[in-house]
Amino acid sequence: GNRVTLVSDALSVPCDVERDSTHRQQILCYTRAMPEDQYVVHVSVDGVPIPDVNICNGNYKPYHCSLYTRWWRTPTIYSLSPLTGLPGTLVTIRGRIYSDVYGSNTDLSSSGLNVRFLRSYMGGMPCELLKPNSDELSFPEKNLFWVSSLSRLSMFQTFAEVTAVSPSQGSVMGGTLLTIHGRFFDQTDEPARVLVGGRPCEVQSVADDRITCRTAGRPADDHRQVHPGGRGLKMDVWSDKRPRSLDEIWSYNQNTSGYRSQWIDTLPHVFPREDDLFASRTRGFLISPLSGNFNIYLHCDDRCDLYLSNSSRPEDKVKVAFQPRYVGDFFQLESQKSEMLFLEKGKPYYLELLQQEYYGIASLNIGLFQEESSFTAAQSDDAVDEIQDIVAEYEVLTFDSWSSGVAAVREVQKVSVSSGCASHLCGSTFFRLVPVSASAEELQAALNNLWSIKPDSVTVTKQEDAQGSHYTVTFNSDRGDFAPLNFEIFGSDTNVSVSEVTKGQSNMAAFTLSWAGFPAAPVAFNATDLMKADCPVEVLTTQGTNVKYFNDFEDPEVSGQSEADHSGFCGFWSLKNADALFRETFTKESGGQYGPVSEAFPLSPQLCFAYKGRLRDEMGVKFSYSDSSGQTQTQTSRISTVFSSGDR
Repeated sequence: GNRVTLVSDALSVPCDVERDSTHRQQILCYTRAMPEDQYVVHVSVDGVPIPDVNICNGNYKPYHCSLYTRWWRTPTIYSLSPLTGLPGTLVTIRGRIYSDVYGSNTDLSSSGLNVRFLRSYMGGMPCELLKPNSDELSFPEKNLFWVSSLSRLSMFQTFAEVTAVSPSQGSVMGGTLLTIHGRFFDQTDEPARVLVGGRPCEVQSVADDRITCRTAGRPADDHRQVHPGGRGLKMDVWSDKRPRSLDEIWSYNQNTSGYRSQWIDTLPHVFPREDDLFASRTRGFLISPLSGNFNIYLHCDDRCDLYLSNSSRPEDKVKVAFQPRYVGDFFQLESQKSEMLFLEKGKPYYLELLQQEYYGIASLNIGLFQEESSFTAAQSDDAVDEIQDIVAEYEVLTFDSWSSGVAAVREVQKVSVSSGCASHLCGSTFFRLVPVSASAEELQAALNNLWSIKPDSVTVTKQEDAQGSHYTVTFNSDRGDFAPLNFEIFGSDTNVSVSEVTKGQSNMAAFTLSWAGFPAAPVAFNATDLMKADCPVEVLTTQGTNVKYFNDFEDPEVSGQSEADHSGFCGFWSLKNADALFRETFTKESGGQYGPVSEAFPLSPQLCFAYKGRLRDEMGVKFSYSDSSGQTQTQTSRISTVFSSGDR
């Protein structure tokens, strides 16, 4: 069939062909997301590319055979309102639009363009267009994305609704069968979870409009705990207030003049424009979607304090950040940033915000910065990509009176484990993340995954007696003596001991260096280099059935090598300004020539190589074949491609 590729100076991007709208005189294809640039259209028909001379008369970068991607031609979402709501919530989407035609027979939009909206989605679910002149847009600004409670980048958050609970009373000892009535009890992402007074309520059944669960007993000291309820923050506002200190707000209550209250479930919160000279107190719970280290940032108009507890109890709160005067964003004052805090996934932390507004538009906002994140700067403007510059240095090591050729003795250690846990609970008691009831195969697999043992391995056997389980660990290594295996116990009533049965002895063929406490791979005693870059495991380096030719250019006899500032991808050396990557006349290590690559080679023909710098955007391939008369013909084909340029 037909294949369409859009080619710029830096990229080659497929254009997905719409077969139903394609015929002998027309190809219709859908473009993919791509950077702003000029892209020349290249077409292949049944695998045969149309020559460049037949694309707009062979002109260089022809205008009439190019696609120009421009930001101002890209439908873009600028804002959503609201950001949260029940399924069925009316959402207003604003941005750069090109059509107001949908669901009608009108040909042209008010912009004069013959384009229309076909469908709209939110999170993969259809979103019905309700109002004329609505905007169904395709490209969202990155600042619209935020991390949801499921630790995903989202633009809109839906939630369930609880309308009633029955019965309203039950035993403090637990066991009450509770029915929760409501809407949208969906379990697509994860099972429903119910907390009653902060205690898990065991779910019995779930339907779209009801959940039944059995309550748990209440601890004797539970009356001292404060348990989070539903989503949202409670905001108390007092108008016509000028507190000398924000702490004065704690003396305000419902009987203080100018009082009003509301619930909010999103930040930032922008107050009505007419609100001036007021004070506010906002309370709720912060629940992190992930465990990790966080900094909390604070920003408001005009001044504010942020308090956080290490629990759900308000009396544990301490001030973690404050903004004493108006500033433009989160990053103007050091006091707006908290110290590094460890937050546990799913744990509620009591949060309180005190704020005072003088004049103008008032707002309140907090932000969390996570020390480690799976998101990148390409996904969110709030993400910072980590860049590591790794420099490894070593000194020359000299060994005196080194004796090689010694007979090796393999290390054998015995690990004994005894535990008083019930048989059905032993799977929940661990030593170094291996259950005390682990089989020999499970322990062997866990040990063989340790960097301290790789690239060697161990073999584990298991025996059981009245004292517990006994594992015999044999180190399949010629390195010699190994330090006793370390262990940590996660659980109770468990004892672990490690003893050396046979002390290992090295054959003195290699030695091991420790880097930051981790042993490196064994190094031959007569090695000329202590470190080098190895090829990734995805790169097959062994010539044979699956690999016709491999060269890492580490052989100093190969001409044209370059080291210095141009180290290789898989070692110290690279080939500078290469004229050919492979010729059939190249010589094998074993002697003789490689010869031509046969069409009957087991794998589909693939060429893989690493490069640095700028290459011409073409590959040359010389091949031979027999024509219909039996004559051998040799031709050279030049294949157009696109190579990215750079120093990486």
